[in-house]
Amino acid sequence: MSKRRAYAPRVPAEQRRTQVLDAALHLVVTSGHQAVTMEAVAEQAGVTKPVVYGVFASRADLLQALLHREQEQALAQLLAILPARVEEQDPSELAARVLAEFLHAVRQSPDRWHCIVMPMADMPAQFHAARERARAVTLARAEQMAQGLLRAVGAPPELAADIVAHTVVSLFEMAARLVLTDPEHFAPERFVAAIRAAIGLSLRAR
Repeated sequence: MSKRRAYAPRVPAEQRRTQVLDAALHLVVTSGHQAVTMEAVAEQAGVTKPVVYGVFASRADLLQALLHREQEQALAQLLAILPARVEEQDPSELAARVLAEFLHAVRQSPDRWHCIVMPMADMPAQFHAARERARAVTLARAEQMAQGLLRAVGAPPELAADIVAHTVVSLFEMAARLVLTDPEHFAPERFVAAIRAAIGLSLRAR
């Protein structure tokens, strides 16, 4: 007598949706976007393919939902980290605190941030566009912060806020990539100490 196939236990719809999206995200990070098929997601999630189709009507719907979730949650994390007012804060301590909180977010959600900061050869156009939109929002907030800090310290006009913003965002992205790919050597604490020291030296030299 053949053994009956095990079926996934019933769980609340939102929990199942999260389970399926998490499985799809893991596949994107480990094998690329092309590896995300309904069958592969079902296997990764430990459910049957009909269960996946019960949550998402098609692969396109699944990927669109994944894109929406990750973009929304990543932006929420970033905007919670970036302060609205910076004028009365110490620049080195502010930068160190924001970097520490950002790298903490990266370590909490490594798959999400892998999709955002790491190069991915098979990234679909809509994912690439969403990543660029999120980066533009981050740059705009970073430039606002830079304007406030530069005014507060009486920086020379040559130190343009947009250049500072691009430099800082690129630095944060590089730090995230290193934390994700070599966490033992590039601990977040090293980056935090380095940026605090670098800004401190710069301010003392003025």
